[in-house]
Parts: sequence; structure tokens; C-alpha cells
Amino acid sequence: MVQSMTENAPEQSVEATGRTVEEAKEKALKMLQATDEQVEWEILDEGSRGIFGVLGFTPARVRATRKTALKQAPSEESERKVMAVVNAALRASGLAVKAIKRDSYDCYVELELVGRDAQRFAGPQLDALQYILNIIINKRYDKTTRVLLDVGDYRKQRAEKLRRMALEVAKQVKERGEEAVLDPLNAIERRVIHQTLMNDPDVYTYSEGEEPERRVVISPRKP
Repeated sequence: MVQSMTENAPEQSVEATGRTVEEAKEKALKMLQATDEQVEWEILDEGSRGIFGVLGFTPARVRATRKTALKQAPSEESERKVMAVVNAALRASGLAVKAIKRDSYDCYVELELVGRDAQRFAGPQLDALQYILNIIINKRYDKTTRVLLDVGDYRKQRAEKLRRMALEVAKQVKERGEEAVLDPLNAIERRVIHQTLMNDPDVYTYSEGEEPERRVVISPRKP
């Protein structure tokens, strides 16, 4: 294991081994107390099953490094650019709605949509708008900052719904012994799934695919 810079600071990079790459990744995430979305992977050794799974067997070995970019809060300038882009798009819609700042953390500027027509965005439309705005922001203004949109308690209610779904799907995975692939989710929603099941002794999660089709896989732990 690679030691942290200070005695009390959390680990930033660890190495782990397992019978498979997936098992090694699972161990590394536990060691870092992180989710798949929060780390970058380096496959050091894919391992070998050997003859009859015994002779010549070598374990898989991976290195997981925490993404430090997620720890950097957006600057005031980045916040202003994000606000300008979002409100310009909302004005162009012709609807009575505007964005106000709710919070700023990690790489996110969290904005709440308010106004007479704000509730028209509560649902898939909110995710679609957020996805498009992030593409514009990242390509034209700031590659490290992300905007997170909300309307009222929509995100809170959505997160609770995702937690219930994660637990239900995990139950099915345990009963069937087969992994389940969820529908595409954005990064924040994938993190909800990962965190909900992170300490489950019988299943583990990982993400696969490219945005916006990136999905969470819930897989049974091998005995």
C-alpha cells in the first residue's frame, strides 16, 4: 500500500491484489473508502489462473488513486461563468425561470431553478438540460467545473428512490447469483448507488460504458 502524505490524512493511492482484476478493484475501493467514480485505475498485473487454477497462479494487482480534482471547489470566476451560461439558456427558453446559487463543493456548482415555470424541469428534462449545459461549459469555458441543477426537493427525492432501487436490485442479485446492469445514470446518481451498497458484504458495484450511457453494474461477490 502507498502511504499517505501525513499520518492523519486519508490514503490517496493504494495497491490491492485479488483472484481477478474485479476482486482487486473491490479491495482497493474498500481500502480507500471511495467509490469507482472517485478513483483512477492502473492495472499493474492482470494475473494468471495457472494450471487447474493452482499451479502457476498469480494474483491480479491494481493501483487506485483518488481523483484530486474532485477536492477543488470551483473559483468565483468559474461560478460566475456557470451562472451566466445557465441563465442565458433559461432566458432563451422563453420560460419564467432562472437559476440561483445553492452551494459550491468538490467540482460542482449547485444551482436551483426558481420561478413560475421551474417545476416544468423537474424530471428527465432537468438531467437533459444539465447534460447539455455541462458540455457547453466544459468545451467553451471550464473543463474542471460541473453544474448540478435542482428544482425544489427533486434531487433529494430522486436520491431516495435510487437508494431503494439499489437495495432491491442487490437483493435480486444475491438471490440469483447474477450481476445486474442498471439504466444509464449521471455521475451524481451513480455515486448514490455506489455509496448505498459500498458496505454490503454480498455484492459490489462498478461503472462501465461512456457518458451519457455510463451504467452501474451490481455484481455478487464470489465465495
